[in-house]
Parts: sequence; structure tokens; C-alpha cells
Amino acid sequence: MKEKKKISLNTKLVIIALAVFLPMFFALVYSIHSMISATATYSEITKSITYANDRLNFKESMDYSTYLAVVQKEEFQDLGDGEIMVNGVVTVNPYEAIEDLRSGCRELSDMTAVDMNQNQIRRLSNTLNVLELNLETLEDMIQGSGVYEENMQYLEDNIYMLTTIIDEGIREYIRVETAQLQQISILQEKRNIRVLLLCLLVAAEAVYLAVVLTMRAFESITEPIQNLCDQTEKVGEGDFTARAGNANIREVQVLSDSFNNMTEEIGTLVENIKEKEKNLHLVETRLLQEQINPHFLYNTLDSIVWLAEDDRSEDVISMVTDLSDFFRTMLAAGKDFMTVREERSHIESYLKIQGFRYQDIMEYEIEMEKEISECMIPKLLLQPLVENALYHGVKKKRGKSRIRVWGYQEGSCLVFKVEDNGKGMPPETLKALRENIETPIEQRGSDSFGLANVNQRIKYYYGEEYGLEIESEENVGTEATIMIPSKKNTKFS
Repeated sequence: MKEKKKISLNTKLVIIALAVFLPMFFALVYSIHSMISATATYSEITKSITYANDRLNFKESMDYSTYLAVVQKEEFQDLGDGEIMVNGVVTVNPYEAIEDLRSGCRELSDMTAVDMNQNQIRRLSNTLNVLELNLETLEDMIQGSGVYEENMQYLEDNIYMLTTIIDEGIREYIRVETAQLQQISILQEKRNIRVLLLCLLVAAEAVYLAVVLTMRAFESITEPIQNLCDQTEKVGEGDFTARAGNANIREVQVLSDSFNNMTEEIGTLVENIKEKEKNLHLVETRLLQEQINPHFLYNTLDSIVWLAEDDRSEDVISMVTDLSDFFRTMLAAGKDFMTVREERSHIESYLKIQGFRYQDIMEYEIEMEKEISECMIPKLLLQPLVENALYHGVKKKRGKSRIRVWGYQEGSCLVFKVEDNGKGMPPETLKALRENIETPIEQRGSDSFGLANVNQRIKYYYGEEYGLEIESEENVGTEATIMIPSKKNTKFS
């Protein structure tokens, strides 16, 4: 059966975000588009009505101008260009006024979206053509031998009548545009209600999806981690057949696989301990068993569960990654040696994990010269010293303390120091500790097991002139120093 593809925690969080924000984004785009469309339509119709309103003075100016032409027997071109005011009315050249209104009709035709008004504009244009012809006739009558009474009658029947029709046509255009504006207003109100309902529906759907997907994401994290906690308790009780189940989250699956590999490795190491002689390889195997502290793992997994429940997903990812790196380096595919760079990564992962629990009392600093990064050293050489500094120095002192780890090359040797400004030790305790780490493992109890193991492995690999030195002062701090030969490659790896 094909294994189901695992999803990373980041991917799940992105899916939740998209499920929430995409529908809301589309609803927002639809709302904005609706608003812009309505605003554009309102603007066009308002512009059209305003433009048409500006042409309502056509009849008044045309009627008065042609009346003056009849009364004073003037030519139309002498009536004025809109600057001469007579009784509050602007006199115009009738032909220019007709051309101006004809141009205005073309503008109104482009502005309107109502078919009825397109027909109205055509009627206005035709009426203007007839008016222009009648004006030519009237002008001939004025300049000819036409009698005043006949001219006035022609003005009344053929000019005033047409300007009245034109004025009514413009007003009808405005009425139709205004009615269209009202109709659009009604439609926009209905559209606004639909937009509101759509936004409410999308918001409800987004909330529902966010709740469902978030709960599933939490379950996919907390359940397998809780299972890991349960299995870790079994390992702590000595049951090395305990195995973690599968998880849907890639990072948690990596942790589960590392846990299973670790547990299997521990079981193998425990069996080997029973069969192998009590030599250095036995000491190193027991060190590995001691270093895989079930309480450390349980507390770390418990912290991950707490962070997940507190919705601190970035911290969960960081802590799961550090824990996975910690155990991957610890197992190290059975290798006895690793580079300084790998050892630094291992203790950095350990300190990052512990930093979540002891951030109020612990600070740390790691400095390694770049030149020694690829030098080979025994696996887990510095981590026991760091752990000792944390539990016996930092934790026993009130207030915040600092752990400093640094390494450098001195001649043909590598020097590593682990220093803390924690509780420190009185002289008698320091003396007892120095004696303990020099006592062979098979001749002593479990006190200072990690430090003694480090010391004896150094002597085994490099000779009696090398080893671990401890300096401490009560209420000042402790410094552990290791000096070993510098080697890029080693026959022991």
C-alpha cells in the first residue's frame, strides 16, 4: 500500500490562511467592483444631466435674439457672441447657437446609455436642421421686403414653435436620465444588500474553515506528540520495544522516526552492554544510554505540546527541528567520531531545547574557531560538560547565569572549554569530583558518570597526558577544560 504523503506544518498553516483569506479577498474584490461600477454609472448620468441642463437656455437666448433681429432688422451675425446682455438675457448668433447645440447633442449621445434618449437626440438633431432652414428664411424676410407683421407671424409659427420643441426635447432627455438614475439607485440598493449578505456568508464560511482546519492541525500535532510522550514513559520504565505511531505532519514524523530509531538503538546498546567486555567501547555505549535521558525527552515533548496548544506554531517547528537534530547527531549512524562542526551543532540543539525551559535563568554562548571546524573529535565530547554546567551550576544558583563554550587551536592541540558562572563548588566538593572522574567506571557508582566517561575516553584515544580538568570556586562558577591532539582524520572513526 502506497504511503500517504506527509504535509509539513508550514504547509498546513498556509492552507489555513488561504482558506480564510481567499474567500474574503474575492468578496472584497466583488464589493469594490460593485462600488466602482455604481460610482462610474452615477458619475456618467450626473455629468449627462448637468450637461443637458446647461443647454436649457437655448430657447430663451434663441427666441430673444431672433425677436431683436425682427424688431431692429439686424443681421443675425450682429446680434452678439454671448457677451451682450439685454434684459438679463444673453443674445447669440442663432447659427452659432444651433451649431453649439448640435455639438452638444453629439456629446449627449455619447454620454447616455438609454436607448430612448438616443432616439431623443436624433429628433433634436433633425429639429435643429429644420430650425436652421427656417432661420435662413426668416433672415431673408427681414433683409427683404417682408412686412413686420408677417415676419413676427413667421417668427411665432416657425421659430418659437421649433425652439419650444427643442426645449421640451432637452427636458425630456433630462427626465429620462433622472429616471434612469433613480432606477440605478434602486438596483444599487438591492446590490448592496446582496453584497452584504455575500460578505456575511463568506465571513461565516471563513470562520468555520479556520476553526475546522485549525482543530485538525492541532490534532495532527498534539495527538502524535502525546503518543510520543506515552512511549517515552515506557522507554523510561525500561521497555525498549515501545514505538511511536505515524503522523501526518512531516516534522512530527521525523521526530517519531528519530524516536523509533533511538529506541531501537537503545535496545541494541543495552543488549550489547550485557555481552561486551568492560572496556572503553562498553563505557562509551553506557554513555550513550545515559545521554538519552527519558526525562529530558519527556519534558521536551511536554513543552512542545504546551506550545502547540498555545498556538505558538513557529516555536513548535523550531523545537521539533532542534530535537530531531539533537537525536540525529546523537545516533550518528554508529560513528565514534564527528567533526567539531557537528559537535557544535549538537550542543547548540541541546541548549536551544533547554532554553525553552530555562530561559529565565540561562544564557549561553558558543564560539569555535573556523579553522578547527573539520577536525575530528570523539562523539559527545562536550555535551556532557554542558549538561553538567546546566544542572549543577546554573540551576543551583539564584538569578540568571551564562554558559560559555569555546574551542581553539593551541599549537598542535585542540582546546575546548565549558564555563559557567553558576553555583560553583567548595574545595572539598571539587576534590571529590576530580577523584571521581579519575576512577575507572567499573570501580565506581553513577556519580559524575558523564564527566568520568569523557575523561576516560580521551585517555583511551589519545593517551594519559590528555584528559579533562575541572576548576571551580563556590559562588563564582566552574570551568571544564579538554585538550586533545588536532587531527583532520582519525583511524578510530
